[in-house]
Amino acid sequence: MLKRILTAIVLLAVVLGTLFGLRQFSLFYVDALILICMAIGVYEMFTAFKSAKYRPMAIPLVLAVVCIYPALWFLRETGIVAVISLCVMVALTIFTFDHKYELKDFLSTAFILFYPVLLLSIFFLINGKTTLGDNPVNENYGDMIGIMLALFLPVFTDTFAYFTGMAIGGKKLCPEISPKKTVAGAVGGLVGGVFASAMVFLLFDYYGVFDGMKNVHTLALTTNMYISLAIYLVIGLVGAVVCETGDLAASWIKRKAGIKDFGKIFPGHGGIMDRLDSILFMLPVIYLTFAVINVVE
Repeated sequence: MLKRILTAIVLLAVVLGTLFGLRQFSLFYVDALILICMAIGVYEMFTAFKSAKYRPMAIPLVLAVVCIYPALWFLRETGIVAVISLCVMVALTIFTFDHKYELKDFLSTAFILFYPVLLLSIFFLINGKTTLGDNPVNENYGDMIGIMLALFLPVFTDTFAYFTGMAIGGKKLCPEISPKKTVAGAVGGLVGGVFASAMVFLLFDYYGVFDGMKNVHTLALTTNMYISLAIYLVIGLVGAVVCETGDLAASWIKRKAGIKDFGKIFPGHGGIMDRLDSILFMLPVIYLTFAVINVVE
């Protein structure tokens, strides 16, 4: 337990230091952290599929990690779609002409290009306006608000679920997937998600704690505080469900692959993918929410 707590403290220090320290100099520092997580996550998923007797193809995966950020820089969302599409085509070409690969090997490669590459790429868009030249992009897909929701909501959902489940126990949620998770814990996770989103609302919309902070594009979700609060609460509830689903999905992948953790990089916590499982499911929710807000406004 002590090892797990110390690791969590170090992780928290790195994340907060990057967000409230380095990010004030340049958004690239957060992008760099995302890219590092993506590279490690791809390796962990590659290893997980190898453990399950699959043979994912290394070339298209390496190509995706190397090209995704330059493509994003020049073409934004179009660049992400283009890189993923081209890498799937490369994998399909290899599968067609190198007959040592079976269909399941091609499909495992395509899966890794989606999870984590495509999902984690959304974090770049939420972080800020990565564009070439001096022409700013007006659309806002979250900025610091989105980052806070993407990080805090999964953490609070998981924490509330863990302690509620320990305190109450009771009926198991999905014993065939994760034997320790309970229905009571899942309900506690919903409370944690709503609590986290309410905290972000107070920090940004109500108190304006980060007002004037450099490289913060948006200081409020909307111009109407009551509408913002309603949106935050919906995000908290939906996000908590999504986060718990992401956690269960990762557990099922590990169970099918016959592994306990995706990696060992974090003592007591497993690998990068063990920490990103809920966040990956949360990112599309945040992106879609702000995309809708952009259209409405």
